[in-house]
Amino acid sequence: MADYDSGEVTDRERLAAKRQDYIARYNSKSIENQLKQQFKNYDFADKQNKALADVQLKQNSRAAEGDRFEAQRNLQNATIGLLGSMNQAMNGSSVGNLMRMLENRNDADNQTYWNQLMKNNDAVYNAYNEALNQNNVARRDAASNAYKGLRDIQGDLAANLSNINPNLYERPGSNERLKNRGIELRNKGTDVKPNLASLSGYLMPDTPTQTARDLVPRNRLRGNDYFSTLINGFNGR
Repeated sequence: MADYDSGEVTDRERLAAKRQDYIARYNSKSIENQLKQQFKNYDFADKQNKALADVQLKQNSRAAEGDRFEAQRNLQNATIGLLGSMNQAMNGSSVGNLMRMLENRNDADNQTYWNQLMKNNDAVYNAYNEALNQNNVARRDAASNAYKGLRDIQGDLAANLSNINPNLYERPGSNERLKNRGIELRNKGTDVKPNLASLSGYLMPDTPTQTARDLVPRNRLRGNDYFSTLINGFNGR
């Protein structure tokens, strides 16, 4: 018969303590598995959000392309109506003025729809980055909670061992296996890199305007009549 007051540890108490250690390891493994699954869920969400952003960017491009085409058709119709009223004015400098007007209007439309496309794309990028940021914070929170769970297990294990027999008491955190596992889970959170937002890039031409025109010259009329010569002269500017 063990002397309880002296703190003598019996075989029965050692068996109970051993089983408490098994339970603590099982609970710690459950927390570890839960954190691993949470990280997989956040990775899954990031993948879905990236696919959605890619589709939305394509949708924006299609919408901008459709709007730009409609603007070109409206400009064409307006030009046809104007040409019908010019009559003899088509023989002089009014042709050049009309061509410059169309060029400026075309540039203005390009700027308008380009800005709209960039605004829509920025909205997509911002929404995606916001979701990514939230998932990164959630990853760090999950790792922090897992670390806290491991510390709670160590505290519960120490309390249970002490209740079995005071001489079996182990200071919380002295169990190296549970301690190291907790540190590993905590580091999974600190290893999450911040997603720092940045401005969307803008396309810039690789060559000056004149160089581009030399590579792809403006349309030229092949006739030798006065009107063809007039148009080609304005196009050569």
